[in-house]
Amino acid sequence: MGRNKVNLLTKLLISYLLVLLFPVMILLFYYYPYSAEVVKQKELDWNAHITEQFMTSMDTFTRYVYNLPFELVQNREFRMYRAEEIDYQRVLIANEMKKYNATDAFIYNTLLYVKNIGYLFSKTGSAYMLEDMAKPGVGFYYENWPYEDLVETLDTLDATIVRSVEDVVIPGNNRMRMLTFLQPLPVGGSHSPGAVLIMVREDTILRMMKSVSETYRGEFFIFDGQGKPLVASNGSLYRSSDDLSRLVDGMGQTAGPVSGIHKINGVSYLVSATVSEKNGWKYVSMLPESATLQGIRTIQRNTALLVGLILLLEVIVIYVSIRKNYHPIKRLVEVATALFEPGASKPMNEIETIRYTLNGLSAANSRLDEEVKGTLPFMRDNVLLELVNGHFTAWSEFEREAVRAGIVLNGPMLTVAVFSCEAERGGETNRVLEFCKARESELPEGMRGYFFKSMYHHEIILVCSHEADVSAKGRLAQLQDALQANIGEKTLVGIGSPAEARCPHGAHVSYLQALRTVEQLRLGGTSRILSFEEIEVSPSGTVSYFAELLQSLELSILKNEAAQVESLVERIIGYIGGEGLSPHMLRSVYLNTASVIFNGLQRFRDDDQRLLRLTDAAFQPRYTLEQMTGILRESSAKLCEMIRETLPASPRSADREDILAVLEAKCLDPNCSLQLMADHFGMSVSNFSHHFKKTVGQNFKETLDRLRIQKSAQLLRESEEALDAIAVQVGFTNTSSFIRTFKKIVGTTPGQYRQTHRS
Repeated sequence: MGRNKVNLLTKLLISYLLVLLFPVMILLFYYYPYSAEVVKQKELDWNAHITEQFMTSMDTFTRYVYNLPFELVQNREFRMYRAEEIDYQRVLIANEMKKYNATDAFIYNTLLYVKNIGYLFSKTGSAYMLEDMAKPGVGFYYENWPYEDLVETLDTLDATIVRSVEDVVIPGNNRMRMLTFLQPLPVGGSHSPGAVLIMVREDTILRMMKSVSETYRGEFFIFDGQGKPLVASNGSLYRSSDDLSRLVDGMGQTAGPVSGIHKINGVSYLVSATVSEKNGWKYVSMLPESATLQGIRTIQRNTALLVGLILLLEVIVIYVSIRKNYHPIKRLVEVATALFEPGASKPMNEIETIRYTLNGLSAANSRLDEEVKGTLPFMRDNVLLELVNGHFTAWSEFEREAVRAGIVLNGPMLTVAVFSCEAERGGETNRVLEFCKARESELPEGMRGYFFKSMYHHEIILVCSHEADVSAKGRLAQLQDALQANIGEKTLVGIGSPAEARCPHGAHVSYLQALRTVEQLRLGGTSRILSFEEIEVSPSGTVSYFAELLQSLELSILKNEAAQVESLVERIIGYIGGEGLSPHMLRSVYLNTASVIFNGLQRFRDDDQRLLRLTDAAFQPRYTLEQMTGILRESSAKLCEMIRETLPASPRSADREDILAVLEAKCLDPNCSLQLMADHFGMSVSNFSHHFKKTVGQNFKETLDRLRIQKSAQLLRESEEALDAIAVQVGFTNTSSFIRTFKKIVGTTPGQYRQTHRS
């Protein structure tokens, strides 16, 4: 083996060994020391999230518990001061309590204590004397709460008391563990008529704990504001040491959730703790550190063993391959040379050639990554635009596209808002969009949103998900002020109604409401930001009045009454400018009126390019009231001018011969109508209809049908064409109408007529 070849093989062997040693070094110097810390941090974050979720669920369910006494006091059927005088009143109270039986599955039972008669009324409709609470199996017997203390507490209760979970013997001698809320009836002063005793089963709360995460293996604890334990999934752990008590006493010093690793009874736990802002309760979840790291330790040991075996096998394979077979390396070099032509000035050996090729592949991959990342903003905007435009029929379709574009909308509610820039230049709108996108991360807690450009250059759309109790209007008003202060751009903001998340139709409706609200702001001019719920609905009478005007305008255009058209357009303009029309309806009135006028213009000049350009300009989205009225006046004046030019200066001859001659010339045209003939002779439709019947001897429709049937009979006799083709040639729009008319006039169907006259 030559000296050069030996050197090359040596270099290759060393390089391969270095490549294999590199992941081993990473495993030894990075993966082993830091993988455990990463896992612990992830578990801490997840633990904190679970704790927050459980606290939120408990706050939601206990809200009803704290509101129940006020609801009972508001019930006029509870006349507790008269219960001692009238026996029927006690029956009435028991029946009224049944209405609260299905109020909340969280509550096991609710007892209304009426002080002056010594009775407790259950939400199941049962009534218990106060003495029954001292009898196991008759009333609700608290094993660790002496009866005398219970009576004294109920009679002197002036503030809410929450008793820790304890054993209670319920009627029927069944034993349950209950969390008990005691609350006075809030009537004011020190003479409360009674109290409310609310019982929640411990297993109900524990099931709620586990329902937050089915895979969670830790322990949950709930403490009141003074650190007294209320509920514990593992009571022995709390009672066996003071470590947990000291940890709970230190809570509340900092806002928000608290996470960390603490030793309890000499065992390390991943602890997450948080304090409720609703009632001051402290929630603690604990996960043993050993359980967290058990899986990663096993993976580390197995990985080390596997890497060692792979390393040994690879060393043997590489050595044998390089030693015994040098040709695969040469073929690899040939492929690399074919992919990337080396651009270096000096000759390169095999290793340098492969290195050069790998560098080229890496550079190409980096460029591809940059191109893909560059398209993500466009993908995101397109997906969101399709969402608000109603292109997604199901939320699952949107989610598939959203994941690819990096969109996260996971709140329970979804709101769409539209920012309308007053500047006409697209560059100013782009500045506003960049400013808004830069502040997407500054949206308040509980809100996640994305800004993107609308199909109109002056509009920017915001789609945001949020909690049900979060209002977007306040934050958007601040953003609106920041836009004017920082870049000097004035905007109008319309906010649609919140819709339920996971519903594409709701997002589409919210977007349409936001567009309508922006139009209200632009034309009304009363404020700069508005929610759809704040729009006042116009009375239905204004809509019906405009419908009558629009119908009269269409009829006047069809009858070619130019003076009436001018009068009606002026009345509609006055209607638009009046105070009785809501701004959000103004554009709709304008568009409908403009459509009627331009349809009339198209009757006279359907191929006029100037008319097409005028039509396109009339339907631009950002006209002011003055511009709208100007367009209506200009287009109606043009229409009236065309009407006057089309009508003859004096009525034409309308004797019988002239009328029949014109009708015979036009009868095969599907558009031949009484209106067309009346326009030809310069008469109104009603006058021409009367004149036609008087002159010809039958009405216009009968004469027109008879001429068409005569021509069709000729075609049936002389040609082999199908009935559909013949019907079209003689002016009928559909074959069934042709057959029906033919049989009415001739007495037979067209097919029978053709067979008869052939024979």
